[in-house]
Amino acid sequence: MAKTPTAKAASSAPQFIPVGIVPTDEQIAIQTCRARHLVAMANAGAAKTTTLALRIAESVTRGVWPESIVALTFSVEAARVLQARLIEIGLDEKAARRVRCVTFDAFAQQVLRDFEGIQPPFLATSEAIAPHVRSTVAKLQHENAQRRSPRELWLPEHNEQIFEFLTIARQIKARMVKPELEDGETIEERAELLGIPEGVFLLYRHLERERAGDGIGPRWRAEFDATYDLACMLQSEDVRIPLPAYRIAIVDELQDMNPASYAVLEHLLARGNAFFTGAGDFDQVIHRWAGADVNFIRTQFGQGWRNVESLPLTRTYRHGPIMALATAALKNKEVVSGRDHETYLRLVPYADPRTVGEQVAADVRDWKERGGQLDACAVLLRAPYQSIHIENALLEAGIGWRVEGLESYLLRSEILMLRGVVAFALEDYESIPGVDKRLKVLHALLLWQQFEWGAKRLEDSALKTAAAQPELFDAFLKGLLLKPQTRADKKAGKLSGDEEEEADFRFLEKINALRKNGRNEEANTLLNLRKADAETVDESSAQRNARLRLERTLAMLRAAPADEPAHALLERAVETLQLRRVARDIFIEPSRAVMVTRSIDGFIDASRRRNMSLRDFAHWLRKAEVRESRLRASSTVLLCTVEAAKGQEFQSVMLPYLEEGAFPMAGCDRAEESNRFYVAVTRVRDELSLYVPEAPDRVSAFVKAMQVDKAIARGRLQSGNPAAGR
Repeated sequence: MAKTPTAKAASSAPQFIPVGIVPTDEQIAIQTCRARHLVAMANAGAAKTTTLALRIAESVTRGVWPESIVALTFSVEAARVLQARLIEIGLDEKAARRVRCVTFDAFAQQVLRDFEGIQPPFLATSEAIAPHVRSTVAKLQHENAQRRSPRELWLPEHNEQIFEFLTIARQIKARMVKPELEDGETIEERAELLGIPEGVFLLYRHLERERAGDGIGPRWRAEFDATYDLACMLQSEDVRIPLPAYRIAIVDELQDMNPASYAVLEHLLARGNAFFTGAGDFDQVIHRWAGADVNFIRTQFGQGWRNVESLPLTRTYRHGPIMALATAALKNKEVVSGRDHETYLRLVPYADPRTVGEQVAADVRDWKERGGQLDACAVLLRAPYQSIHIENALLEAGIGWRVEGLESYLLRSEILMLRGVVAFALEDYESIPGVDKRLKVLHALLLWQQFEWGAKRLEDSALKTAAAQPELFDAFLKGLLLKPQTRADKKAGKLSGDEEEEADFRFLEKINALRKNGRNEEANTLLNLRKADAETVDESSAQRNARLRLERTLAMLRAAPADEPAHALLERAVETLQLRRVARDIFIEPSRAVMVTRSIDGFIDASRRRNMSLRDFAHWLRKAEVRESRLRASSTVLLCTVEAAKGQEFQSVMLPYLEEGAFPMAGCDRAEESNRFYVAVTRVRDELSLYVPEAPDRVSAFVKAMQVDKAIARGRLQSGNPAAGR
């Protein structure tokens, strides 16, 4: 990123005087800076939004029309907070409302709506997009089957796979990857260049063609599609799309910028010859899945701009001197605390990771007994599988919890699949409480048994009926999962139950009509073909192997002694079902398969710790789920992934499993893991608990980099509180 040496504060004094706050020298320097392009490099909790509001209010006070200012963010909440902050610091409310605070995507939607003259349907959820994905998958499968040499293509079939595909599709859109091939380029070459399976790029290519349609505008847009579409149009020589002209453009959370949103920003700045101010913390780049990349920010952002200045925001108002010193050591940068009271920091050692859940639950209880609110306490996790022991411990302690960025482990597809197998083996379908839960189990079984069902069959009321009636739940096993799939079954798998009945009715009508007209031979031929379809096995090798593995697993579980421990049986079931290997087949991302393995291991360990028979463990799970639903009705502690915690703050933060291989996670980009850890520890206001292994060589390098003991000693001197830090 192009920049000049650190600028000095502008000579002129600020003309806007805020209410309720006294700006720091750093904030005043940014408020009054005269550079055309200004980048505010901020620390976590350094009042970035307030500083941007000061910059906007200063411009309005100096005579800039509020309507000629646009503030762009990456979330609706950030846009709302920035507009509210303008009013909070004393800018006239009417003037503040005239400043346009909006997300990049909402801005792009408005520009495209004005240009195209239409507003295509907006598909806000993965569930809304899924039917289009399934329809395109069906077309690709048909086209591939017609090829002389069909390709070996991975194409998503089930909800989790579709969600995974949509995540990848958004990432490659953020990188401005267009579906068209270069001259002479092949599908295989493009997929290899992008580092994704051939089937994923082929599906992306065809889905984008389907979305584009053949009219004036697209058939639909989903989240981020407007930004991508606008960026593509702005870069096209064939389209001249008018942008509104602004004198000032503001961008919050600059670290989340990606090539597509940057293309929109550059054209917007050029359109009005606008002044630019952006604020962000480049140590918080953790959304590479959405195209955010610190290398892009550092090497391409602002290249070609003239008169660029970079000013710091080092003072944090979120936590006290000890935390400021610890994060400064972690990231090797200046961090100063502006808080009047201290943030407590402590290391909690553990000998065995399996005991961390109990330690966390005890600390949550202690927080509550000391007067803390559960809603203000968060347990931040590097990966969803880490919630298993903590959820069990909270349950036993009678503490309610809610989740963000993850599902409760009892709702994850691999665990639901295992619970379905156990229910089949025990012939105890009531061990899975509720119709909704049983329906999720059926969907999980279809996924893990690799059934290729169309959208209509997956959404069929017959599945819901099977979930509601135990005798039909059993028929689902015997009549589908354990039955070799025939050609007729495969055809029916693409239809809903009603459509299948209608097709049968039409077939019988046709047979009767042929017989009435004396064409018995044709009628018999059709009946024989129908019979052949019903008797001809047509299943892939993966489906056949999955069916046989399920048969062997059920036989093993049913033959086991009634008092054999659940964990031993579950271990054998997982091995027989080959779930760890199957995970690599049905999920695109290798990290997803790793998560499945760890989730399964945690589930088995939970059964080991209970030391029950399989039937008793199944009943315990049912009671646990009922109790969990009751606990969630009261005040709850938050279990949250680091990604979902970004942008939030909590009075108490607990960060478990801080050991090498877990955080930083093995196989992940080390720099991004460091950013993720930085985001996690800087969510705290009052108390931060870091759970580390007793063995020093296993402690996360990120914890070591914080130099906790030194930060506590120096922080006590700065704050004048000898009790600070524990």
